[in-house]
Amino acid sequence: MQFLITQVHEPQDCPKDIGGFRKVLINENVDGLSLNNVFIEHGSHTIIYVVETDDYDNIVKFLQPGMLKSTVSITPVSSLSVGEILKR
Repeated sequence: MQFLITQVHEPQDCPKDIGGFRKVLINENVDGLSLNNVFIEHGSHTIIYVVETDDYDNIVKFLQPGMLKSTVSITPVSSLSVGEILKR
């Protein structure tokens, strides 16, 4: 299953000068979870991840480093090509 994760941190908790979000806010080394894409909106301190996993506990492990530094929303999503959307 794919999930869209929106993670927001406060400006004072911004990881940009202390190793970046990959070192401070997430754990990329979770077996059974693939990080498929990342989008960053710098002005609002928002990071959007697209991950794939069949086990929700993997998402918890992925987000564990940032639990006390950010808030998140997790939404299951599916992907469709533009052609598939236009056919409907």
